[in-house]
Amino acid sequence: MFPVKIILIAYNSGRWLKPCFDSLRRVSCNNYEVILVDNGGNNMVVQLAREMDKISALATPFSMPFSEANNFALVNGGLDSEFVCFLNQDTISREDWLSACLAVMEKDEMVAAVIPLIENYDGTTWDQAFVTCAKANPQLYERLQQGVRGSFNDLPEFVEVPEITAAAMVVRTEALMKAGPFDPIYGSYYEDYDLCRRIATAGYRVGICTRGRVGHYGGSVTTDRKAYLRRARWICRNRVIYAARWKWKNRLAGLVWYLALDLPRNFARSLLGRSAIPFRSFLRAHLDLVPLLPRLISPCHDRKVWLQYLRAIGWPGLVEHAPTGGPQPVEIN
Repeated sequence: MFPVKIILIAYNSGRWLKPCFDSLRRVSCNNYEVILVDNGGNNMVVQLAREMDKISALATPFSMPFSEANNFALVNGGLDSEFVCFLNQDTISREDWLSACLAVMEKDEMVAAVIPLIENYDGTTWDQAFVTCAKANPQLYERLQQGVRGSFNDLPEFVEVPEITAAAMVVRTEALMKAGPFDPIYGSYYEDYDLCRRIATAGYRVGICTRGRVGHYGGSVTTDRKAYLRRARWICRNRVIYAARWKWKNRLAGLVWYLALDLPRNFARSLLGRSAIPFRSFLRAHLDLVPLLPRLISPCHDRKVWLQYLRAIGWPGLVEHAPTGGPQPVEIN
């Protein structure tokens, strides 16, 4: 059994897969296996699996959202390791970041989810999703202002933050078993933040390793206007779901506040073109939320649907924390 399983979801992978795998040679940690998941629109998966060592290929039964495709890999061999690494297809390994992340986790058994420093694909600036995560630690965020050429050797090798992106996330399998997989309610975007919150609620630490770097393109599947609008729609809807679970102190009161204040303000900004979310995507996102209202309002109903999903995919063992902001031990059998 390999100590690390790297799960890589390939979707319309085109230009991305070969550079990603070529760069993995910079990773000196040899005790890993890549689970390469063909999630549709790919023409290199089988060839790469044949030509390269330590790769096993899976094919999803149909094209799945990011969260469900990763969960498909987890229950089909991904959990047979001490650590799981979620790696995006549009990443470039700058250096041996995997060993650096594992070293942090091996020193502290309560560290359960880690990412390296993440630059853009060209290495000219920082990845924006990474910067958003780093803002939670003022010391690290201040250092990032020096640019990608700055040195981080004087900072702690592990910096704790509440949320990290799944572009290159290493997770302790023990913690993942307790927290559960990605929640498919998100599809794509914010599913990684939600997972980090559940891992932290289970008593583990989440953060950034300052001793390794990965380049990330971001939005590799956003190839046309239709894909761009879909991405904006999912980000808009998922932001509300995430807030309901982890930011609203009371779900019903939080929803009333959102409908009375935040929704009208965001509606106006989107309508006037002052928002990053196009108006069409904004409207469709909120139509998507209507059938989800029972889950947004009721933690009990939210938990019930979550458990139904875990049973449906055959998630093994005890999940100690439901995606509702608090501990709810349940046996999945």
